Formats: sequence, structure tokens, C-alpha cells
Amino acid sequence: MIFSSLQYLFFLPLVVLLYWRTKGSVRMWLLIAASYYFYMSWMPVYGVLLLAMTGINWWLGNVLYDAIQKNGKRCKQAKTILGLGLAINLGSLFYYKYTNFALQTLGGAYNYVAESLGVVAPQFAQMQPWDVPVFDILLPLAISFFVFEFVHYLADIYRGDQPTKSFTHFMVFSSFFPSQIAGPIKRYQEFVQQLIKPEKLSSSLAVEGIGLFIQGLFKKVAIADPIGSLIFPFYGQIGAISSPDAWLVAAGFAVQVYCDFSAYTDMGRGSAMLLGIRLPENFQLPYLARDISDFWRRWHMSLSFWLRDYVYLPSGGAKKDRLRNWRALFITMVVCGVWHGVGWHYIIFGAIQGVGMIIHKEWRTFVRKVSWLDKALDNTAMHLVNHALLVLFLLLTFIIFRAPTMSRAFNVLEGLVRPGECTLWEPILKAGLIPIMGIYVVAWLFTELAKKYPEPFSFIRDPKFGYTVPFKMATWTAAVILTIAARPMSAVPFLYFQF
Repeated sequence: MIFSSLQYLFFLPLVVLLYWRTKGSVRMWLLIAASYYFYMSWMPVYGVLLLAMTGINWWLGNVLYDAIQKNGKRCKQAKTILGLGLAINLGSLFYYKYTNFALQTLGGAYNYVAESLGVVAPQFAQMQPWDVPVFDILLPLAISFFVFEFVHYLADIYRGDQPTKSFTHFMVFSSFFPSQIAGPIKRYQEFVQQLIKPEKLSSSLAVEGIGLFIQGLFKKVAIADPIGSLIFPFYGQIGAISSPDAWLVAAGFAVQVYCDFSAYTDMGRGSAMLLGIRLPENFQLPYLARDISDFWRRWHMSLSFWLRDYVYLPSGGAKKDRLRNWRALFITMVVCGVWHGVGWHYIIFGAIQGVGMIIHKEWRTFVRKVSWLDKALDNTAMHLVNHALLVLFLLLTFIIFRAPTMSRAFNVLEGLVRPGECTLWEPILKAGLIPIMGIYVVAWLFTELAKKYPEPFSFIRDPKFGYTVPFKMATWTAAVILTIAARPMSAVPFLYFQF
């Protein structure tokens, strides 16, 4: 079920109504039933997978805690249980997500070596992984997200947190539909406190939640989906792409991926607010970041913090040793790339991000040691230059991220410097994307200025709702009208569903 579908627009109000009319265990089972219906509406059999992994991790969490209480966390038993939990979770992720890629890579390497040596490869080397029933795998929705939530749950118990004795609470945590498919990645201890004692559904909370949902719906349907449909053919194109088209395609995906993913987060957080639960923020204006490190602190924040806590720091990121710090940064960003998808282009994307992080870190270290250089670079002009370099770096690397293969990525990258006519501009104008995006940017600037300078904008400010009800209704109405004007033919899946 997709947030931007008509089905969900009937599903959510019904769940909210029943949720606030029930209490205790009935309310918990209502959330479980709604969440599993939400998840299993795509493919019912994977509801069994989610339930099985939920039960295993709940049991392992309690067994791990008991072992630590008896013998301490350094004991062999606790380490074995933690290792078993990590193996089950990460093994499941690898099987469903990376098995076919690994087999195809090994098969390709085997065939290449056999051909180079003049050896006739056996028949099985010509088979595709999906020709074998056990490898005929369809990736379960959200497996990358709930596996990471299970990993941090077990790791945090090993570090001293208490597990939950309530299986129903843990079932809600693992299946909570507003964050289930594409995050944000939740922390159990933070989530369960709100689950037990949710925030009362006041008028101000309802207005905030509905406003977030409408904002996300607008970004998804009116901006991300039309852009996606226009640039999609270029990333699969074999023929030459002209420079104007290539730059528009690169910029278009940067806008699409942000509007699409942040829209999911907005709609998920808005849905959760209507249930009295505040999910963590996932974006803080990442394209306004100062540098690459700042960008990853603002982009997909729940994943960035997870990688920091469970990959970067354990890999030696907190050590003063420069080489160990480089290694930790590189490993972390490669893991980030691999987590996002299956293919060498994701690995290369992560590796480039890791190298970029290392270069930036070393540059900042050097500049801080040279006081006159640090002062000379600390001005508005240089900040703008830094920001321009960051945007260019992101545009180039996002091409690798978006393209289905490296050969297609190189085709777009070559197009950036290939002269030719622009064929994409006219469809962009016909789709009405320029005025729609212009209205959104103006509205965003207006609200940001109102937050920063409350006095001149006091006529639209309201202490209870943030903004006056007429202003809220006007912006909501405009967003809905523009969303309808985008003429969505059907609900388009969110980009991060594939991860």
C-alpha cells in the first residue's frame, strides 16, 4: 500500500479513529493488524518472514540480557548470542538482497577466467541464479530497514539497554506502518516510551500531522513523480545524450530523490503524529549543507546516525590514528552504498563518497592548522564556492547512484560535455514543473522567514498552531489543487521501496 494511493487515504483515517477509541492490549493488536495488513497487501507471504524475524529477535534480546545479567557482557555466552543475532539478521539481508548479485558476479568471473585460459565452462556456469528455485528471490519490501532496526536493538541490549518483555510491543515496533517501508530507522527505547504513553491528539498535533502529510503528498505527486517520468528514459538510453539534457537529467534526479524520499518521511511522520507518536526527522535541508560531511548529517539522518554508531565508531572512527580513521570513513560509506542497492554502481557510489569524506576531513585539518588560511577562507564568497563544489559533487555521484549500470552512468556523464540540442526543456515546460516548483520554493522561503523573523509575520503566526488557521487552510488548499493539477494517473511507488 502506497501513502499516495487512494486506498491509504481511506485506510489511515479508519485506523486513527479506531486507535483513539481503544486502549491497552486492544490498541496494540489494532496497530499490529493494521501494520501487517499494510505490509501484506503487497505480498502476503513476506508477512510470515517479518513475523518470524520479529519473534527470533525478541527471544534473542531476552536471552542476551539474561546472559549479561548472569555473567557480564564480556562473557563468551553473550558474545555468542549477539553474534548469532547479527548472523541471522545480516544473513537474511544478504540472502534476499545480494545472493543473485554475488552468484552472477562469481559466475561472470569464472566464465572470464575460463575463456581466458581456453577452458570450456561447464553447463551450470551458464545458468542464471533464478534458474535454481532456492535462488528465485523477490526482494521483500523494507528488509533493509527492519534488519537495521533489529541489529541496533540487539547491539543496544549488549551495551546495557533493557529488552522488552512484551512481544506485542516488539511486534508494533517492527511493523509500525508509518515507518515500516522506508523508515526513518527507529530506536526501540525511544519508540516504546511513546507507544506506551502516546501524545494526546490535540488540535495542534492533528494540524501539524495533517500539514506534514499534505506537504509530503504534494512533493511526491506534483514534483517527484513528474520529474521521474521525464528523466527515466535518459538513464536507460544507449545512444548519445546532449549536454543540456544530461545536466537537466542530473539536476532532475537530485530534485526527484529528495522530494520523493523526504515526501515519504513527511507522510510517515504525519501519519504517526495522528497516532500520538513522533518519529525522528530524516532530513534537515541537506542541499543547503556546507560540505560533504554536513550533507550526510542532514540527509537520511536515521541511517547516517545508525552507520555512525554501528559501523563508523566500531571500525575505529573515534581513534586518533589517521589511517584507522580513513579506513572507518571509507568502510562506512561503502556500507552505505551497498545498503542502498544491488550492483557495482552502488558500491562505487559509496566508495566515491568515502574518498570525498576523507579528502574533506584532511583539507579541514590542514586549514585549521594554518590560521591565516582559515581566516581567508571564512567569508561569504568562499562559502558559496564550497557549496557550489558540493552540489557539483552530488550531481555527478548521483548519476552513478541512479543509473542501472555503470555503462549507463558513463553515458550520462559523457553527455555532460557533449554538445547538442536540448530535447528535455519543452516537456518540462509542458508538465508545468517550473511554476509548481517555484510556488513550493516561494512558500518554503516565506515560512522559513516567518520562523526566523516572527515580528514582521505576526499576522500569520499563531501560538497554538504555529500559523493561523486561515493561513494553514490556504496553503493546504493550494497544495491539494496543485497536486490534482499534476494529474496523477496512478500511485507511483516511492524510490526507497527498492532498498
